Amino acid sequence: MEMKKSLFDFPAWRYFLAFYRNKAPLIFYSSIGSALQSVVILPTIFLIRYIFDVAIPQKNIQLLVLASLGIFGFRLINSGISLYLRTVNIKIINESIFLLREDLLKKLYMLSRSFHTREDQKIIHARIVQDTERLSNMSNSLMSRLLPSLFISIALCFVLLFLNWFLVLVMISLFPLIFLINRYSGKIVKSRVYVFQRAFESFSKGIWFVLRFMDLTRIQGAEEKEFAKQTKSLKELQEQTGRMSFIYAIHGQIHQTLTGLSGILIIIIGGIAVANARMTMGEFLSFYVAAIFLFSHVDVVTTSVIDIISGNESLITLYNLAHTQDLQPYQGKKKIAFNGFLSIESVSFAYDRQVVFKSVSLEITPDSKIAIIGDNGTGKSTLVELILGFYSPYEGKLCADGIPYSNLDLVHLRRSIGVVTQNPPLFSGTILENVAYGFFDVSRDRILEACRTSLADEFICQLPQGYDTQIGDDGVLLSGGECQRLAIARALLRRPQLLILDEPTNHLDKLTVNRLMNNLDNLNENLAILLISHDVSVIDHAQEIRQFENGTLVSVPTVSPNYAGVKQSGKIFYRS
Repeated sequence: MEMKKSLFDFPAWRYFLAFYRNKAPLIFYSSIGSALQSVVILPTIFLIRYIFDVAIPQKNIQLLVLASLGIFGFRLINSGISLYLRTVNIKIINESIFLLREDLLKKLYMLSRSFHTREDQKIIHARIVQDTERLSNMSNSLMSRLLPSLFISIALCFVLLFLNWFLVLVMISLFPLIFLINRYSGKIVKSRVYVFQRAFESFSKGIWFVLRFMDLTRIQGAEEKEFAKQTKSLKELQEQTGRMSFIYAIHGQIHQTLTGLSGILIIIIGGIAVANARMTMGEFLSFYVAAIFLFSHVDVVTTSVIDIISGNESLITLYNLAHTQDLQPYQGKKKIAFNGFLSIESVSFAYDRQVVFKSVSLEITPDSKIAIIGDNGTGKSTLVELILGFYSPYEGKLCADGIPYSNLDLVHLRRSIGVVTQNPPLFSGTILENVAYGFFDVSRDRILEACRTSLADEFICQLPQGYDTQIGDDGVLLSGGECQRLAIARALLRRPQLLILDEPTNHLDKLTVNRLMNNLDNLNENLAILLISHDVSVIDHAQEIRQFENGTLVSVPTVSPNYAGVKQSGKIFYRS
């Protein structure tokens, strides 16, 4: 992703502000509160003038005390308004950032499998988590600091003009210079923030790799090299953080120097006016106090703008993600009670223009048991992904119960299909949580039934904590065969009309395979089973065998009712 040259990206801002649209009433009340803050400051300025021009010259201690208490009272009122505004702004920001995160989460489910396999998921994770938090901080700077300070600064400008227009001209003579410096430093900050955020993403990705692949690192004896690699990433983050902080510091110091110079000019010229009796001491001090107030709020405005420029980079990143058009291939809405009839009609598929297979046709009917065999890389697993609707073919079509996939709600259809992949995904949690994933109201009896069918119940009952046993990331605390049986139980739990087993027996011995397949044979009589396997003991349970050969799917001829030859990887396997 390249950094845009413009200071702000307006389409990205329109996307972001849309999440604040339904908060318009609260934003209006917050603006009213900010305006009240500016009104409350005004009496303080005039009370200061009254103290020095009336109370002190008249030596009226009572008036001095009352005026001072008045200043303190208005300060309390201002604090109360600030607290109220803070509460309102927190509500607005939290609800709007929630909507933003919800939109991004929804987008992740809408994006295609190609996107998720092509993009670095660790970077996507870091961007969503970190950049939305940066936008939350930016929103806080915008609503809690910038807007109130703008209102107060405008009000103070009018007060200062009323007090002494000539000193106002002196004071604002440096404002064009301040504006130009802010604009220039803003561009520098933008570039530094972009580089810093990329360095932070690299750091986040590196730490994830260390945690995720610790065993691989140790097996390969790569601790020293990996440590050096991650240390280099940490060093880059340190350098970019230092450079960004340095730019922030320079910006702040230049701004403070210029506003300090404005204050010095006010003291010199105002002091001369007092000395020549063209201003009273009260008029001068009230003007000076108002100017100090103004400078402090202008400082808040300028620093907030820098914060917003920084947040703008995160906003661009998230906007690009939210508007990625690489969506899932099927957008149909029709929901059906799938009966198990699935047809693949003259389907051709390619990855990045590299053809995987051409003109593949297959019909799956209820109670059928079809085995698909073939060498690695011939397209067996790809065919499964097409059946699940993860990809769409460039030729041909798929139908469920005679209805084209393009018309169907694929999320709903998948709920009637049980799938066991070659490397079944398991997450850190209990056995029960992993088997029941996707089912939020399933009974324990149904879970036990599925585990008994998959033979998982046999090893689960031997564990001290049974179904409450923690299995670790990717089931690292279980054996490969145990993980396989849990995945089969999870697929069976949904009581599917079609069960797809993609190399389901990699980690199971022959006896266990036969027992498992016999259990599956005794399931729902209408259950269709699609077997993707190299294992002859699994193929033996199929009624029909198809083989990927030369980029297409061909039927394996049956020599006799009890004898079939299956050619695979240069060998002939026989089924009796």
